[in-house]
Amino acid sequence: MGPPVLFVALFVLVALIAAVVLARRAQRKVAARDAARHDGHAAQPGPWVVRLIGQLDGPAAVTARSPAALACLQRACECKARAAELLPRATTPALALRVQEAAVAGLHFVRAARIADGADPGAPLPPLAGADTAGAVGATRTVSWGGREVAASPAPSDRTPHYFPGRRVRGRPVPAGWYSERWWSAADTPEGWPDDAAAFFDTLLAGLPGVPYDGDDFERGHGVDPRARNPT
Repeated sequence: MGPPVLFVALFVLVALIAAVVLARRAQRKVAARDAARHDGHAAQPGPWVVRLIGQLDGPAAVTARSPAALACLQRACECKARAAELLPRATTPALALRVQEAAVAGLHFVRAARIADGADPGAPLPPLAGADTAGAVGATRTVSWGGREVAASPAPSDRTPHYFPGRRVRGRPVPAGWYSERWWSAADTPEGWPDDAAAFFDTLLAGLPGVPYDGDDFERGHGVDPRARNPT
């Protein structure tokens, strides 16, 4: 095989490689565009925001008869304000999802307010992001921490009026349940989670039914393994 033939063969090989690379790049772009379109359609925050507003404002608004229900409605109003603030700027799938999560969280608090007052909670709601790894408090526990008593429970009471629907907070799982204080709110400060958050989790929550992970798992962001299933 002479030099001209080798040159042609090499040229054809390079051209084929370039064509394959360009084709794969085009496929990735199409896949990314389709994924973005899918995500944009998946997050439809408007109806959730309207539903939340309807349950908090107007003649059909949910009212509170107990301290626990009042605390839940206050949290629902905070979620409504956050969703309403973000909604006009929700021009990307990520922002639309943030608005939807805020509105759905607010609806979870409204539902919890109904439960606290012994009313019909209504239809189930979609879980918040990370709820499958957060678990849920399955028994009442009261412990001493920092010179005060703190409690967690699966049900509302005068001792545990603060509800949490279960989700991830700054990368860490917080179980659904009723608490004596909003201990997870420390993560919303500029400093983030305090250094003793894992030890607090171990003391209050580790080992409770529905919370099959400890403070180290909490700190690492592991939580419940949603793939694990108990044998029946």
